[in-house]
Amino acid sequence: MKATIIAVFLCLALPAWAYNLDTIASESCHEKLTVEALLNVLQIFNSRAIPVPKDDVLQRMLKSSKVLEGDLSESDQFIVFSIVVGVRSPDTDGHSTLNLSALRRLHADPAPAGQYAHALRGPDDDYIAGDIAAVDGTIGIIEAELNEVLVDDPTAASAVGNQSIFIDHYGQVEVPVFLPAYHLGRAIHAMQDAHAHMVWNEELSHVVHVLNYIDPVNGDHKIERDGMAHSGALDDCERDDTQPMVRSATQRSTALTAAMLIAAMTGDATRLQTGLSPCPDDLSTLPPLPDNAPQDAPITLSCGWIAYNPTCRDAFEANDQAAMDMHCCTQANDYCGSKYAILAMEEPAAPYLGCEASPGSGETPWAVGLSLLLLVGLRRRGSAVGAALMLLVLVPDAYAEAPRAFASVEGHGSLLNDTPNAALLDVTFGYSVRGGYRWGRWRATLHVEQNAWLSTEYGTSLNAGAFNLGVGAEALLFDDRVRVGFVVGPSVLLYDTPLDKSGTTGVFSDLRPMGFRYAITDHIVVTFDPITFSVVAPVTSDPPLRKLERRTYVGAEFGFL
Repeated sequence: MKATIIAVFLCLALPAWAYNLDTIASESCHEKLTVEALLNVLQIFNSRAIPVPKDDVLQRMLKSSKVLEGDLSESDQFIVFSIVVGVRSPDTDGHSTLNLSALRRLHADPAPAGQYAHALRGPDDDYIAGDIAAVDGTIGIIEAELNEVLVDDPTAASAVGNQSIFIDHYGQVEVPVFLPAYHLGRAIHAMQDAHAHMVWNEELSHVVHVLNYIDPVNGDHKIERDGMAHSGALDDCERDDTQPMVRSATQRSTALTAAMLIAAMTGDATRLQTGLSPCPDDLSTLPPLPDNAPQDAPITLSCGWIAYNPTCRDAFEANDQAAMDMHCCTQANDYCGSKYAILAMEEPAAPYLGCEASPGSGETPWAVGLSLLLLVGLRRRGSAVGAALMLLVLVPDAYAEAPRAFASVEGHGSLLNDTPNAALLDVTFGYSVRGGYRWGRWRATLHVEQNAWLSTEYGTSLNAGAFNLGVGAEALLFDDRVRVGFVVGPSVLLYDTPLDKSGTTGVFSDLRPMGFRYAITDHIVVTFDPITFSVVAPVTSDPPLRKLERRTYVGAEFGFL
């Protein structure tokens, strides 16, 4: 079932991405390629001239960031952080990677520029003309980002602006970024996407075909008109057969990064414009590196970073159909025999509710459908599940005279989240110990628990979460077969987050509107709370760390006295 549920999320959310971001369902590709490029060219940029804002959230993020290892200055860290935020932004726009509705709106944007930002065809980019329009549109996106990089004074306050990022368990947070570096990150993203969404020739010197995402997910896709559907296989930067493309993406990202940094330093974009143009016969006209840049700076590719099949383009511009049939790469000629075209036929994009489970999961489409129903049912579980469990109230049990004191051990879990701008999947779980004393139908209650959290935004990790303590009361109804209760107390953070230290203390509360009790003996009771509402807020300062958990509890209660 776990494989099926993950397949559902992959099906609904992930096909739009290019080289994957680091998430619960994918390994890092964009970040890894970007870090390799930065390691090669960061030395070119005189980052020490860039003032770092004295923003509390930013300062905490920089201190906890592990994007680049090594002894970096605070300014270097600020630039790297801003670039990585920019690299992630075309895929997330500051939302969680598991905020399905936000990601659908972003990736299914019908505007051509919305697709060119991911090196894909626009909705009206058909036949050979569509290939050319998509390549030129992607180059146009990179050039537009260049215009944002070329600031008159990079040390001015106007070179810094706020952008939204998503931090596990905190949600969306506004943080200052160095805008030229941020836009550089967005340009790097488009360059990398060109290697995951475009089919290249064997030598990786030019593009022969561009993939399509918008038409397949809308259910109106004809391959001969719209081109091949977006491929999940080309997105996988860990596969052996994609490694030549990954190396090429890294080299071109390095060249683009260096050229953009030089343009930002000098105002001269010649090197960048040359790189975005087809390679001429004579490369001797390239300008030298600036005096303050290392002369061995690794700009290994000086031109042709994204270039469409030149003989096909010439034939198209000449309106020579015979030459187009000979030189253009289409379905009719198996895309000129490119091995990457064969790879691109694997894992095609499909309408959101029409896809199958991921390959190798062993799950059938009906199982995926059942999983979707399960997810919907869990979000509405208070009605159907509650009605069924009310039958427990009517079942006679072995309960006789209630003991006055009790102690219980419980396990709890919470899966889904409907908080605006948050991830749909928000997994928390843990255990608790409760105890108390009874007067009539009322019981004073002490609640102690650990609440562990699963992080999903930057890879998968299980965190200690929070230690919660609560005191309160509960009432037993229907001959002690139903209980309602509430506790409140402190919540203590148990691990270092990117923004806060372990030991930070806030508030905790737990409301149980209807729990069910079934007595096995006079002194042993099985308890089941189908839905409770718990606020776990170990951090109340700005930005707060506050979770609303809709939990399910299962436990065993022991009475004495």
